[in-house]
Amino acid sequence: MSIKNKLVVKSWFSSIFMPIFLLLTSLLGFSVFIFIYSNTYAVVTYSSETNTSTSFTSGQGYSVSLTMPKSVTFGIDGTNSRQTVKADARVIVTTNSVTGYKLYLTSNSKKLTHINALNQINYANPGNTSIQKSSLDDDSWGVFVKRNNVNYIIPICESAQLTEECLISKSSVPVTNEKAPIEYGVNVNSETAVPGHYSSAGLVYTAIANSSTTGEFPVTELINSKVPLLANGNQLTSSTKHRFKITIPILENQSDVLGDAIDKRYKVTIGNRLDCKIVTNGRVYSAKGLTFDCIADFNTASPRFLPGQKADLVVDTIPYGYTYLKQLAVEFVAGEKTFNYTGTPQEMVSEITGNYRIEAMGANGGDQTPAQAREHWYGSNEVLAPGIGGYTSGVKAMFENDKYMVFVGGKGQSGHDRGAAPYDAKGGFNGGGNGASGLLVPGTNIYSWGGAGGGGSSDVRPYEIDDYVQFHNHRDRRTDGQRNPSDILLNDGPWANLPIGYYQAVIKTVNLPDADFEGVLAYYDLGNASLSDVYTQKFGDYILVYFNYTGIPAATHLPAGNTGPAIEIRLKVKTTNQAADITSMKFYRTTDRILVAGGGAGGSYIAKGGNGGGATGMKPSYLGSTGDAMYSRFRFPNGGNQIAGGGAGFGASAPTHGAIYPNVSVESAGRAGAGGGWFGGYAEQSDYSTSPVIGAGAGGGSGRYLNYIIRNGTTYGYGEAGKDMTPWSTLQPADKNGIVRFKLVDYLGMEN
Repeated sequence: MSIKNKLVVKSWFSSIFMPIFLLLTSLLGFSVFIFIYSNTYAVVTYSSETNTSTSFTSGQGYSVSLTMPKSVTFGIDGTNSRQTVKADARVIVTTNSVTGYKLYLTSNSKKLTHINALNQINYANPGNTSIQKSSLDDDSWGVFVKRNNVNYIIPICESAQLTEECLISKSSVPVTNEKAPIEYGVNVNSETAVPGHYSSAGLVYTAIANSSTTGEFPVTELINSKVPLLANGNQLTSSTKHRFKITIPILENQSDVLGDAIDKRYKVTIGNRLDCKIVTNGRVYSAKGLTFDCIADFNTASPRFLPGQKADLVVDTIPYGYTYLKQLAVEFVAGEKTFNYTGTPQEMVSEITGNYRIEAMGANGGDQTPAQAREHWYGSNEVLAPGIGGYTSGVKAMFENDKYMVFVGGKGQSGHDRGAAPYDAKGGFNGGGNGASGLLVPGTNIYSWGGAGGGGSSDVRPYEIDDYVQFHNHRDRRTDGQRNPSDILLNDGPWANLPIGYYQAVIKTVNLPDADFEGVLAYYDLGNASLSDVYTQKFGDYILVYFNYTGIPAATHLPAGNTGPAIEIRLKVKTTNQAADITSMKFYRTTDRILVAGGGAGGSYIAKGGNGGGATGMKPSYLGSTGDAMYSRFRFPNGGNQIAGGGAGFGASAPTHGAIYPNVSVESAGRAGAGGGWFGGYAEQSDYSTSPVIGAGAGGGSGRYLNYIIRNGTTYGYGEAGKDMTPWSTLQPADKNGIVRFKLVDYLGMEN
């Protein structure tokens, strides 16, 4: 047997990539001579000619070289028949690459064929695994590699498939004259084998050296790098997958890249745990490199990726074993964001461009107390039961980093029990109306059932509006007669020049506890005219002030240089509080809200609160009989609608009675607060002392979406005929406060 070595350098790379990648191949001929008559023939003979070598040097000075004998001859006769005969391959590698090299062995054929083309000697390991043994069976040959002092008969890969199985040796550092641990071996039965010359197809040695300091090449470009996931790591639906577009530099020539199926040449992995299936069509070869798509099913990742994490994207080259890497390139973002009740404005930032489905539900009115739940007037178990928040949804196109403000409604406060100390029930955050205490039963010290507060609406509104906090901390010390110098006011105006319309001022304070807050003064025209429909709520550091500016009367006292109408909102505080201050004041037009879900009204002794609705909030639900002797003295106000209601954005509050006894001989139950909404619901406003009304409910707030901004919208209330009631079981929180949820329904990288 003789081995003739030929070294070949393939020019597979354009000059632009030479500095970072070096690949060198050497071709070897393998042959066996069988003699049956000689007992003196040398078993192994290396070529008497000089060794052959080849090398390549990049423009940056990185190099790799291979050196080996030109030929080795194996002779088999009776003296070495049926024995494993080995010979050192004497393959030498040198490289100055900072990340070393890899050396592979490939061939188009693994058999040794007789010169007669009929007889063959088989390779000992034609499969895909290393065989750990140091001897051969009869009539076989093999290439041995020693690793960890164990001899392996390695597989020989196909010519274009460089895998770890046919890796002979490697180094992660520069090497000089490093001998590869390779031996050739053959075992032939000279008594049964046909004498003569056997040879193989060329054996190809491939040396790869990488001059990259990390051992990988960078991915040129990654499009659709953000992957939206649900909180548990699932994709948006069970059928949703994600499509990436990847561009990598081309280190081989164009014909090699385009000549093979792309999924046979490359493998894409994400985070070392999930394969991304390459799309075989649509690849593009350009000056940037090779561009192709892959599709990943993140529902199959184990363990799952979670929003907030990042992962590497790796492209392995199947033929050559080098790697492209983009570290932490894949970013997992929340495909669904839920905003629960906090009693504060909340910021929504879209993390990925796409279409979002927005779902909102207003808050319920105040809960029944245990005593109220036990009260079954006319056999009903809904005495003082709250109205249920309404539902609104639709689809909004959003770009990455778009911002919106989210106001989630809070449920109203429960009304007091009969006989308990009286209090007015506070309406819920974002426009719930206040419920009023029940009046004393004439001639006794027993109080009636109090009415519950209405639930606040939930809405989504624009983010970019002016903040007028620049006027902060101007305490009123005027002596010009226009104001009382004894008043202590926060943030003396003028605040803002606003067009005519309905507004909600959102004021953020510091060091202003409820006990020190004495109320709101809402003016325009430097205090010479009052704003109308003013309603104030305070929740922690936030104060919400609803008002209507009609422009009547016209402003006549504008300060110099002010175009008017110089809207002024001032907070009156106790004179002892010198630490209170305002950090932000914004004016939202209620008509700019893009999506609103109405709040439910509070319950009263005669009626369940009206549910928040769609185009119209619902009326309170009467619990008793219309034949009751007092029925004519009950009132059931309407819910708000699209153009009118108890207030623009807020539900009407029941009037408070103080300590006034009614001019009636029967008990007067407390009245409920209405629900907030696009327009809030109505509440009974008649005087307790002079009116014949002894019981009243309150209406729910309306919902709405702006159809020129929101697509596929819907808004309705609980129990509306023909409507899907699923949201109240799947979306409404257990605490019955409001909720707003954003969920991606489609985006650029989405693949179904």
